[in-house]
Amino acid sequence: MTTDKMRQLRSLSTLLDSQFKGPFGFRFGLDAILGLIPVAGDMVTAAMSFFIIAQATTLGASPSVLTRMSINVIFENIITLVPFLGNIFDFFWKSNNKNMRLLETHVADPRAATIQSRIFNILFLIVLLLILIACIVGGFFILKQAFEFISGFFNTATPSTLPTTGDYQ
Repeated sequence: MTTDKMRQLRSLSTLLDSQFKGPFGFRFGLDAILGLIPVAGDMVTAAMSFFIIAQATTLGASPSVLTRMSINVIFENIITLVPFLGNIFDFFWKSNNKNMRLLETHVADPRAATIQSRIFNILFLIVLLLILIACIVGGFFILKQAFEFISGFFNTATPSTLPTTGDYQ
């Protein structure tokens, strides 16, 4: 039963990521082709990608492996939101093939797959945290610069135009 399900999932993964052969032996699948259709194409292929992840749960994949598989699909779908560059990225990332390798590793050696996925997930969270910190610091810097720029319009007094102590009498 497990081998049949794995074979079916591998077929779906291949269809989505590497079914067709392009120039110079480059392989691509329906994911890249359907991704050219704005919104709907990405939604359909994302649903198929998450079907593979749902099936991985029935095969006993650990939460760490499932999280890593989800990150692969979510990352691909976030990048494909960028017009043109996202479509090119879609031809190269192949999240379904990555996820099938993860699932095959899990079936062969669940402990190793779980440990590798935990390390990846921790590193991924660290990178996300660093990006968040950089965005917050950058945001404060931009706000500070904007505030100083705007306040310059309201504070036009210079030391030469300020009254001296003798001017008050």
